[in-house]
Amino acid sequence: MRTIPEELKDFKSLEKTIFEIMCNAACEIMERHLRVLDQQILAQRDTKEYRFIKFGTKTIKTVMGEITYARRYYKKATGGYVYLLDEVLGLKDDCGLVSENLMEHMVIECSEKSFRKAAESISSLTGQTISTMGIWNIFQQFGERVEKQEDRLQELDKVGIRGQLGNVACPVLFVEADDVWILMQGEKRRNRSDPIEVAHKKTGKKPMHVGTAYSGWRQTKDGRYVTVDKIAYASYGDISEFITGFEVLKQQYFDIDGIQRHIMNGDGASWIRTAAENNDSILQLDPFHRSRAIIKAVSDKKDRKAIFDAISSKDVTKTLGIIYSLINKAKDESLIKRLGELYGYFHNNKDSLLNWQERGLKLPAPPEGIVYRNLGVQESSNCNLITQRMKHRKASWSINGANHMAKILCLRSTIGLDGMIGALSEPLPTHISEASLSAAKAPKYDGKGYDGAWIHADMPFAEVMMTSGRKAIQSLLSQRSISELRYT
Repeated sequence: MRTIPEELKDFKSLEKTIFEIMCNAACEIMERHLRVLDQQILAQRDTKEYRFIKFGTKTIKTVMGEITYARRYYKKATGGYVYLLDEVLGLKDDCGLVSENLMEHMVIECSEKSFRKAAESISSLTGQTISTMGIWNIFQQFGERVEKQEDRLQELDKVGIRGQLGNVACPVLFVEADDVWILMQGEKRRNRSDPIEVAHKKTGKKPMHVGTAYSGWRQTKDGRYVTVDKIAYASYGDISEFITGFEVLKQQYFDIDGIQRHIMNGDGASWIRTAAENNDSILQLDPFHRSRAIIKAVSDKKDRKAIFDAISSKDVTKTLGIIYSLINKAKDESLIKRLGELYGYFHNNKDSLLNWQERGLKLPAPPEGIVYRNLGVQESSNCNLITQRMKHRKASWSINGANHMAKILCLRSTIGLDGMIGALSEPLPTHISEASLSAAKAPKYDGKGYDGAWIHADMPFAEVMMTSGRKAIQSLLSQRSISELRYT
């Protein structure tokens, strides 16, 4: 173990040096623990099923630093080869050479900062050094894992298996959807035959579909209302892909059979109407977009008030009639155009112009502590979920990169990354003995130059003041596989 140079007198340098020393010590402890565990697996394996072939070396990046360890390679009687140590520890191939803890730290940093700043944070706050491109690659690997998990959930849904992410019971499910326009890469190579591309060729942006679902609102101690049981989904795929992915997520999180009413809030886009029709939702025009359209088109305050009063009286026909009369009275061409667009917007959404309260709909009684309110949280959700990270930073995105980032942002802010990635964890190997792995069968001397002296040493920090960090190191050293060897 490295010693602290005497010339280090300032606290900053001293802190960095001690941190590096402890990370190196932790890597050494981890490598030795893995060596002992691999020896235990050798002793406890089914010798008829697994035949030892050779040693294989692996290097994995952890929060403490890089750990290189050797583990045994086995040939299975049923065919194929396997590293049993990797299977017991759950080291999956899709994790690459990065530990789960380090990967999650990287993903969290990337979801809050640029990839460059995230790489700097990881390099300064852990025992690991990583480049901007390195952390970008790891983030994309994690995004691919999320997409694979979504595919698995869809496969389970097709055979009627639901509730993999939860089983939230609610009589009413509120759903909101909207588009977020994201700046895309490859502006000069865009498809000019696509109407959306042509319409927005000056901005270089494309719409990302975003949807949220929740069971109601709960009032906090400071009087605010927050949504309850909220989930979110985002995708750059076409309409059918978005609808399928979002529906599966809802079916795997909520108790769909117990939902009596679906209410969907949107800005009137055709794809939102299609999504609402998919599950017989009550569709309503978002109050924010409705009010904004009126303010944008009508400049006279008296005329605005007349339209708002007609909506408050729940008279859609009267509302359209007022707008039509304003068109006939208008003389300015630009005003006529704005009023015409407003009339068309309201006429195309006349069946959803009023919200569920204005229609006088009676909803099932909410669960205790839950209340039903006006919908309209999507704009705020878009800002918290997508906009703050993916817009206003002069960043442009590829389709895959934007998909990965948006999906991870939605998961992190709702059900959590562990909730999605850990939902369908792979089972442990069934051919390894279920009996406790006893270290008594492991030799005290394992490997060239290894004398096992560290096992018989006194517990670190045994006679000094305890801190959380020292407790963590003692906890690692006192695990059963090491403890049994220590007192054997």
